[in-house]
Amino acid sequence: MVNTAIAAAADPVAMARAFKLAVESGRIAYESGLAGTVNHAVASSPLTAFLDSM
Repeated sequence: MVNTAIAAAADPVAMARAFKLAVESGRIAYESGLAGTVNHAVASSPLTAFLDSM
């Protein structure tokens, strides 16, 4: 996924930097810990029941 995004970008250096920053920010967010006791994502879409029926 990353290879294709970088290779196909108009500015591959900027795209590579964007991925680097995304990974770094994700790690910082993970290390900062979650608020509350929820340890997973919860869908808020009204189509959730539709997706469960598949």
